[in-house]
Amino acid sequence: MGRDYPWYEVVEGESLEQGDIFIRCPVVVPEEPFASSAGPEPMRADVSFYDVVILTQSCDLAEDRVSDVILCPNWDLAEAGRMDPALANRDAHEQIRKGRRARYLLLSDSPETRPALGVRIVDFSRVFGLPKRLLQRFASSSGPRLRLCPPYREHLSQAFARFFMRVGLPQDIRLPASRRT
Repeated sequence: MGRDYPWYEVVEGESLEQGDIFIRCPVVVPEEPFASSAGPEPMRADVSFYDVVILTQSCDLAEDRVSDVILCPNWDLAEAGRMDPALANRDAHEQIRKGRRARYLLLSDSPETRPALGVRIVDFSRVFGLPKRLLQRFASSSGPRLRLCPPYREHLSQAFARFFMRVGLPQDIRLPASRRT
């Protein structure tokens, strides 16, 4: 069954779709503290490089309904464990794989493709936006990249939605004390 549903296809060019993975994509990150909007000082920003995955819906990209593209960072599983020791153990990986840690999603490795990637961890708590035209130019100049195939692309989209639709209740539900028989 696994061969019938590959995780990725290899694509090139400026066409963008949800699930496209870019390696070392330039992202503008504002510096803190932010200057007051009433003040005369311009805002300062850095350009950082992240491996990112597109979260904007493919139909919105194809129909030019958006001018900016939503991206989330992703890391190789081993690299993520070095950055955050809480992500370094197999139990954490299993919790994420089973969907019990909504902030993260695992993407399968791609040893047979070029470019080849190891297992990736997507972090939905970091969200970036880039102008669509800029990302298209980056895509055109970056060479081959991986694009998630269905149903894995929809799995990514659903996990992203679950992370953002969570509701924090002001009071938890108090359950009645259990009776022992």
